[in-house]
Amino acid sequence: MDKPFLRQASEDNTILFLGNKVSVLVSGEETEGRYATILTEERKGFEPPPHIHKKEDETFFVLEGQITYYIDDTVIHATPGTYVFAPKGIKHTFKVNTETAKVLLTVYPSGFEQFINEVGEPIPQQLPPAPDGPPSPEAIKTLTSIAAKYGIEMK
Repeated sequence: MDKPFLRQASEDNTILFLGNKVSVLVSGEETEGRYATILTEERKGFEPPPHIHKKEDETFFVLEGQITYYIDDTVIHATPGTYVFAPKGIKHTFKVNTETAKVLLTVYPSGFEQFINEVGEPIPQQLPPAPDGPPSPEAIKTLTSIAAKYGIEMK
């Protein structure tokens, strides 16, 4: 990281993560673990369950769309240009209010991108439709188990 560089979303760094397109722009391997930066293309209906990051703080910079963040008892209605901070150790989630939203996510220190890569899968030709209901108990158990390895507690 001692030289300037350029990054953008590409087939090489983009996967499907819990129904959303996610591009790891800068990984912890490249920052000596200090941070990771991720571009997310969120879709209504694919929001995460409430959870707690035990290891990293998160910041969300909304580029497109509208999202409501629920961070502990704080509710933030975010529109393009809104910067949101979610400290580690605090339960949070969000709801996409528009059909799609684009967010630049940064985690300090890095590590969350490894969880994304483990849970993620290649982008299919057609994105899956929004779920009719909550994930199956098996899917929740798998996600909870993998999340725990990365210091993320599902609530």
